[in-house]
This record gives sequence, C-alpha cells and structure tokens, in this order.
Amino acid sequence: MILTQQLLYKLDMKLNKKVSNEHQSIPLEDKILALNEAQIKLIKKKVGTNNIYNLGLDSFKKRYEDLQILIVQFEPLNVVPTEDIYDAWEADLTLLTNKFMFPLDMYALATRGNCKDRVIYLSKLVKHGDLSTLITNTHYAPSFEWQESFAVISGNKIITYTDGSFNITKFNLSYLRYPQKIDNIGYINFDGTPSINQNCELPDYLEDELLDLAILELAMDTENEPVVQFNEIRNKTNE
Repeated sequence: MILTQQLLYKLDMKLNKKVSNEHQSIPLEDKILALNEAQIKLIKKKVGTNNIYNLGLDSFKKRYEDLQILIVQFEPLNVVPTEDIYDAWEADLTLLTNKFMFPLDMYALATRGNCKDRVIYLSKLVKHGDLSTLITNTHYAPSFEWQESFAVISGNKIITYTDGSFNITKFNLSYLRYPQKIDNIGYINFDGTPSINQNCELPDYLEDELLDLAILELAMDTENEPVVQFNEIRNKTNE
C-alpha cells in the first residue's frame, strides 16, 4: 500500500523548482486525477508487452507479483443459453464481485447425459472474426471428450461454445480487477460526492513508477519542459 499523502508530497517536490517554487499551484483534484490515470497506465504496461522487456504479466515472477493484489481467482458465474446461431452459453461480466479489467484464465463446467460438472478448459479467448473458422475446424472445435473449448467477449458478456452435444452449467473466471481509486479529502468529485481518504493499494516498490507516470502527465499539462525530459528518460528505464 502506498500512502496518498506521500504521493502528493512527492509530486510537489519533484515538480517544483526548489528556489522559485515555479509550477507549484496545481489543484488537489488535478493531482489526484493524474495519479489515477498513472495507476491505470502502469497496470496496462505490466499486463501488456509495451515495456522495455516486451513481455506481459505472466512472463516472470516479479511482473506477476507486481499486480497480484488485483488478481481475483476463478470467481463463479451463472450462464444462460444465447440466441447465437452456434450452441453457446453466456455469463454477464457486470455481475462479477469486482469491476472487471482483463481476463487471465477460465474454465467451464458442463453436463451431457448422466455426466455432470465435467471441467471444460477454455484455453483461448478468440477474435470474433475467427469464430466461424474455429468452430468448424476439427482441431479447435468444442469437445466434451477432450474437455476443451474457447470463448469470446462481447457486450460485457463472456460467451462459451459447445458442439451441441453438451450444456454449460457454470463459468469460472480468473481476472484482473480495477484498482481502488486513489483519493484524498478536500474536493468534490464530478458526480457531486465529496472526496475521501483512500491510499493506493499497489505494492510500495511500485511508487517510483507510479510517480514518474503521474509527474510526466502533470509536467506536460503545465509545460514544465525540464521535468518532461527527465521523466521520459526515467520511464524508459523503469520496470
């Protein structure tokens, strides 16, 4: 956990010129907005391959542990049959306990005849354009015997397919949730509610990366060119 007061103090310290205090008058709500934007950018850098290693979340131990606090392991979801031309079952992602950000792993439970709750591994989250090709390909088509199928995400629904010989009864999703909003009391939110004190829940050792992203955003907004140049160098070497 990273203290919000500490983040705000370091933002001012790194943005201001020590002698003249130039660039000092940045409103609290602007700094909070920049910190939350930086938090999302940092998570996307860890999940994706747009980083100095060109590797994603599961590429090595540190990268996984960076975001482990945001990972929800295999939350069950109820399913209903779809009106798709293919045999498919859908689960509503808006019904998850936490706000869904990225899928990580998934499996379904299926029934055929007297065989119930058979695990069906969903090894692929496929592109919509590939669906018709995969579902008719014997190497990739859903199979109760081989315990394998695939899924797509559309309209806040995750959709699992079958070959028509079995039904999906439950869906289990491991996913990355959105982080809690970094906040500090002292202003009114866009929705009219007062701000609250809320620390950043990411690990302490990510503080420098989070600050660098937030500082870069604020420095560009205030035309603080020296800070922009220094922070671009820091962001290139950050992991």
